[in-house]
Amino acid sequence: MPARKVRLGRDRSPGVTIRAWAGWRRFTASPDLPRLSVALVAFVLVGCETLGFTSGGRGEAPVVERPVLVCPRVASPSDTADLVRFRTPESRDLTDLVVSARITSLNGTCALVNRNAAVQVTVTMGVEAMRGPAAPGRTIQLPYFVAVTGPDEEVLDKAVYTLAVEFPANMQRARMQGEEIRLTIPVTAERPASANRVYVGFQLTEQELALNRSRVVAR
Repeated sequence: MPARKVRLGRDRSPGVTIRAWAGWRRFTASPDLPRLSVALVAFVLVGCETLGFTSGGRGEAPVVERPVLVCPRVASPSDTADLVRFRTPESRDLTDLVVSARITSLNGTCALVNRNAAVQVTVTMGVEAMRGPAAPGRTIQLPYFVAVTGPDEEVLDKAVYTLAVEFPANMQRARMQGEEIRLTIPVTAERPASANRVYVGFQLTEQELALNRSRVVAR
């Protein structure tokens, strides 16, 4: 599925790229994300590897240590982790509900690439959705974004995707896992991978974002 790229921020790094790879799979939802100002999901970290070499002589083999790679943090901001869509933006009547969805999991890995000049982060998102009475059909498109920020939270790049959730006959709830998203982020000694953050959330309208924020404050 082609991705529609949206780039924001005056200081966007031209080396950051976000690509989607086809890979739709069913999944079992994990427990709810913590309802903090930003709900963080830990990635698997690549640890320090020790390599031994022998030269045929006596004594211990020399030890070579590779630097520890700390992956960028991946988060789903609490005000974009839910999507509640009505038939009309102003309505709050449950009979006008089209879909209610939430991000239930974020999974991924990271590794150094390009001769250690960049880190490649792989992210997949799990979603649970409920079909509302006003849904026009049994397939509903959920827009979501993946964004990369730098040390000062400046947006380096952002891409918007669509997750198509299919509801089987007589079923009003569905769980899906979306595309595998691969991000390539340049790294240096002064700006390691851990200095960046990756955010995943629903691409909301102004009314949907305001509703989410009012619900967060009410909790």
